[in-house]
Amino acid sequence: MPAAALSPARRRMPLHAGEFRRPSRNFLVTTVTLTTVFFTVGLHSPMPLLVFPPVVAVLAFRRSRQRRWAEFDAQREAITALCTALRAELEAGLLPRTAFTSAVWSRPELADLAEAACSPGGEVDLPKLLASHAAHPGRRALRALAACWYASDRHGIALADAVSGIEEGLRAESARLRATEVELAGIRATILLLSALPIFGFALGLALGANPLDTLLHNTIGELSLVIGVGLDLIGLLWTDHLVASLRPEGQAIV
Repeated sequence: MPAAALSPARRRMPLHAGEFRRPSRNFLVTTVTLTTVFFTVGLHSPMPLLVFPPVVAVLAFRRSRQRRWAEFDAQREAITALCTALRAELEAGLLPRTAFTSAVWSRPELADLAEAACSPGGEVDLPKLLASHAAHPGRRALRALAACWYASDRHGIALADAVSGIEEGLRAESARLRATEVELAGIRATILLLSALPIFGFALGLALGANPLDTLLHNTIGELSLVIGVGLDLIGLLWTDHLVASLRPEGQAIV
């Protein structure tokens, strides 16, 4: 669809139209600080000052990385859908540039690419544009599409067949990732269970009539045990995330 036929509202449509605005970083820092001070004063122990900040920092980091992975997956699926739409338009007989314009505007996640492809001021070099946008997380396949487009322009190869090959490769990669996620689900559940075991131990101590809270907060050995235990728990979570990320495409790029 030509850019001129699109309303300004659609051009400015956000990537996630129904998403609520996340709390600002200053708000979160203030909340964590006040909570830490509250528990430090209320429990008469400096341990919350040592434990709360790293726990919150690691959890926030993991949540942020999960959001980036979700955006990565959304971009990869959008590129797959772009290839599907582009192939269909080419097979319907549209010219490559017209077919690409129509296909790219069908994906809100690729609005920046669509606007760049339809920018005024002359005809855009699409292979160069696609190659430049391939650097975005989740859009690596655009580099292959750029190469196919260039080869089609210079040597006359069938662009529809080349796009179909890219599409099949992306779908195979998505299927492999889904299979990997299924295999890792049990491992993740085990890791989370092991991370939560200290909480069960704390509850068991209370049930037996002991006072583990006093030991952890007002005893030197208990304080050391708490710091070391929390540290090992957090390191385990981060290391597990690292191993999972290494199994995904561009895994080391998402940090």
